[in-house]
This record gives sequence, structure tokens and C-alpha cells, in this order.
Amino acid sequence: MFLQVDRSSLYETVYSQIALALIEGQLQPDDKVRIRALADQLGVSVTPVRDALLRLVKERALEMRGLKDIRVPRMRVDQLQEVRLIRLRLEGLAAQLAASRIDRTSEVMLTRILEENEEARTKGDTVTAVKLNRLFHSKIAEIAGLPVLHDMIENMWLRMGPLIAAVYVSGGRPMIAYHHEILDALRKRDPAAAEAAIQADINATAEILLQSGLLLSNEPATSHAGLKALA
Repeated sequence: MFLQVDRSSLYETVYSQIALALIEGQLQPDDKVRIRALADQLGVSVTPVRDALLRLVKERALEMRGLKDIRVPRMRVDQLQEVRLIRLRLEGLAAQLAASRIDRTSEVMLTRILEENEEARTKGDTVTAVKLNRLFHSKIAEIAGLPVLHDMIENMWLRMGPLIAAVYVSGGRPMIAYHHEILDALRKRDPAAAEAAIQADINATAEILLQSGLLLSNEPATSHAGLKALA
């Protein structure tokens, strides 16, 4: 899953690799993240791994259930609804801007990503399909041309990536169906249609998640007790 990294800029590199594993769904809800095992995989000491995990706990992409128990969290229903609301605004804006700024090169790139996603789904290559699903959204945010907006969207995917991966197969065709509408709107340079299509995609995925049985009820969030003990 993880590649060994250069020892320069270790912290940021380690953080980026773990974050990408979350965004792309290589880690899924309830998966335990072991500091020593990650350090061995990455070829680094435990310190940058520990620091990266602590940052992800603070960002609520991971949760600490005990001093030596860091896991990918299971999202509560109210947390999903909050993230859905934020994604509707952020990714809706990104789609609007992308429709105004997209060029032929970006159009071809998105078309290729969608075609490869369809192919991966047909072949049952879920790992690749999930990565391409996320990449489609990420590239739209890049085309929008606002780096801060892109970073904010990526932060939401830190939380959504594991969940989307967990339901991607059972979710069936709706997991990708709206991508065709999004691409069509971008090709037509229609900001309103692009926003509506990406929001429909986000809502469809949220509804699948609400029916999945993976979400927790709206109980108080798990405490971050023990966080300082690892610092």
C-alpha cells in the first residue's frame, strides 16, 4: 500500500501518503492504523508517522480509541449530513468555475478518467475504480483554478474516501452515473448544469451511505482521550 520515502521532508511526505490512502479508500472504516507497521512500510522512524497520525486525528480523519488504538472512524449520521452540506457548496462552486475555465486538454483528461473508471467497474477492479472516482472529483477542483478551494475539498475527501470505498461495489451504478452528466455540462460550458450535476452525485452517494448500515447514530463523538499521551 505504501512506498518507502526519502528522508528529507519526512513528516509532510508521510502525512501525504497516509492522507492519500484515506482519500482513495485504501483505508476503510474501523481499520486500525499501527504506527510501527506504517513506519516499517514507509522505511522511516516512528516519529514522523506518529506526528502525521496525530495531525490526522486532530483533523478528524482518524480517531484515537485508546493510547495504542488509532482507527479510521465510522461517521455518525449527523456528521455525514454536515459533510454533505459542505461538499454541496464547495464542489458545486468548483464545478461552476470549472465549466467556465475548462479547456480541450482538461476535457480529454476527464473523459479518459471516466472511461477508465467504467472499464475498472466492468472488470471488477474496485481499487482502481475507487481511485478514479476520487480523481474525477479532484481534477474538477483543480480545473476550477482556486488552490484553497481545492485543499478544502480534499479535506472533505479525507473523511469521505474510506466510506465511499466501503460502499462502492454495493452502491452499484449510482456511484458513477452522474459523472456523465457532470462531464456533459462541462463540455457545454454550462456552470449551472455542472453545479446541479455534481450536487446530484454527492446527494446520491450520501443516500447510499445512509442506507448502508455503516453509519453510527447521533451519539456524542468519541473523545480524543490519550491524544496528548502520544505527543
